[in-house]
Amino acid sequence: MITVQEAEKLILDSIGEIETETVSIDAALGRCLREPILADRALPPFDRATLDGIAINSSSYNTGQRKFKVAGTAPAGAVQQELPDVKSCLEIMTGAPLPRLADCVVKIEDIEIKNDIAHLPDGLQLDFHTAVHSQGSDAKAGKELLAPQRLVTAKEIAIAASVGKSELVVSKSPHIAIVSTGDELVSIDQAPEPHQIRRSNDITLAAALKSSGFASVELVHIADDQEQIETKLRELMTRCDSLILTGGISKGKYDYIPETLAKLGVSIRFQWVSQRPGKPMWYGQFSRDGNRLPVFALPGNPVSCFTCLRRYAIPALEKWVGLPKSQPVYAKLEHDLTFKPELTLFLPAVADPRPSGELWVKPALFNTSGDFVSVAQTDGFIELPKARKVFPEGEAFQFYPWPR
Repeated sequence: MITVQEAEKLILDSIGEIETETVSIDAALGRCLREPILADRALPPFDRATLDGIAINSSSYNTGQRKFKVAGTAPAGAVQQELPDVKSCLEIMTGAPLPRLADCVVKIEDIEIKNDIAHLPDGLQLDFHTAVHSQGSDAKAGKELLAPQRLVTAKEIAIAASVGKSELVVSKSPHIAIVSTGDELVSIDQAPEPHQIRRSNDITLAAALKSSGFASVELVHIADDQEQIETKLRELMTRCDSLILTGGISKGKYDYIPETLAKLGVSIRFQWVSQRPGKPMWYGQFSRDGNRLPVFALPGNPVSCFTCLRRYAIPALEKWVGLPKSQPVYAKLEHDLTFKPELTLFLPAVADPRPSGELWVKPALFNTSGDFVSVAQTDGFIELPKARKVFPEGEAFQFYPWPR
């Protein structure tokens, strides 16, 4: 068996970068940006008022003038106007261009207007560009506003739209097949016999992938028949970008997956990891059109399967589409723990954020790696390293939140 760290390194070192495609801006949400977004003009493109009030020349006020003739109105969306002279003013709305000869805005709460005369009180602090968003103060024309290799969220959409980018170059969204095997598994809408169980792993994995930004997922179930498994996997490898299999990878008589993958030319990187849960985990790659495409074969037990997806597969897929590695989250144990086997322990836990800003976790007890009911009450899992046997209260370890 290899260690958790060795398994992680083998996977991430083998992952390249997926191809790009150009999509409309309304289809780019959740994708990885693969082009820089530049300012097409200065931002803001003009000196703009940041509040409602009057636009004046500050020197007039600061030399003693307190009454200003209202010469008109400057609404947002109108062309830039000009003061008749520095002793007059224009009523101005938030977002409107600052009139020529004016250099500041007085907020409406400080003004009393009678008979088209704006009266200002003493004591106002008015300087050059008070309440004005200066032209180019956010960015000069041509400045890089967004660098590639970042997730496109609502913030990125807003910036792209503001510079007229109706299409974006993003990473291709990989098409992922989730494959379950086993004669004991039936569909969720079928009443199982006493010796059968409903399929849940594949649906769980699909939901986790979609919530992590991988929307193109299909579910495939194959009976415990080696010929059927080989035929179906061969077909999937011709059109899918990645395979995630669940079950059939241990040492049982009907665990055909490792042998079949080898027969199909999938190169193995490892099969066993010194961890609990999830010791029987397989990773490899197959070649198509000059690309090396990932295959994850996860344990069949629900907790093991879900944990390995979160710990290994999702970070690898994120790297594949070009996203930077997420920063680790650390949490402190709420009570002492002892774990004697020479294995890394992935322990489901309930998050307990404290007012101090610290994250603590309360490890949850669960029966076996099939006890998904108990695990569903937790927020993620804490990783306890194999070199230790005693883990004291208050010590921080890496915490992996479950996919939403």
